[in-house]
Amino acid sequence: MRILLTGCSGFVGSALGPRLAAEGHELFCVCRPRTSVAFGTKVVWDGAASIEDSGFPKTIDAVVHAAQSRRYRDFPADSCEMFDVNVGMTMRLLDWAARAAARHFCLLSSGAVYEPFAGTLREDAGLAPPGFLGASKFASEVIAKPFSGVFSLNILRLFFPYGPGQRDRLIPQLIRRIQDGAAIQLSGGTEGIRLAPTFIDDIVDVILASIASSWTDTLNVAASEMLSIRQISNTIGQQLGVEPKFEIVNPNTPSVDIVPDLSRLASRLDVRRFVQFKEGIEKTISASPVNTADHRLAQSQHR
Repeated sequence: MRILLTGCSGFVGSALGPRLAAEGHELFCVCRPRTSVAFGTKVVWDGAASIEDSGFPKTIDAVVHAAQSRRYRDFPADSCEMFDVNVGMTMRLLDWAARAAARHFCLLSSGAVYEPFAGTLREDAGLAPPGFLGASKFASEVIAKPFSGVFSLNILRLFFPYGPGQRDRLIPQLIRRIQDGAAIQLSGGTEGIRLAPTFIDDIVDVILASIASSWTDTLNVAASEMLSIRQISNTIGQQLGVEPKFEIVNPNTPSVDIVPDLSRLASRLDVRRFVQFKEGIEKTISASPVNTADHRLAQSQHR
């Protein structure tokens, strides 16, 4: 199968690309001009300009749009880049995929579309995310929907991906704070928010299944194991051999549970086989440049 992948240098794309190549697919990797990839055929495009057909394959079987804006924390300063990547780039790819006779389009979205995370998060819920990240992701879903009459369209809403090589997201930030002896803030009670960290290998398996079976639906993608920030931190601490420190903030604020409904996903594959967090964090930390043994040695020398 001829597959075009965006975001190939990002966390999800860099894990997905080698798996697609290993399965024998002819892979085209969309990259910014000065980015290199170790798999597939490089296609240079910054996502902001119109797509020049001469630089892209003439035909394609499937598109996996995994690219997302790296700037999303500072609103409104980051809003233009978020819009350009999450919405504008998506529209240009949808238009190109239609012209390239694509049969399947897999759009990676985010659980952020469900803000403010009230109750169980179901795919058919009415959405109006107040944050710009969630709003731009939801906008990309909305503009993609009409193309479902052109090719099979699958939207995957990812919840808290983590794994080896990830940086600057929730789990690696917690790992670093615990390594550094910094306090983990727990909001709304002694446990903090509850969520479903999802190991990268399981997310890749879902995307591969989407391509193989041409799924045509919007699905939540998450592990079924719900954990609080305290539980997550304690598991990380056990792996590091460090006792986490906690700080209670906003104790009178209601706690938040980010609980995705997984019925649709479970109807397509066995979510019980997903990696448990204890195993996933062990794989994540053991693959980190700062492993447990090195950290303990550094701690003893610091003392």
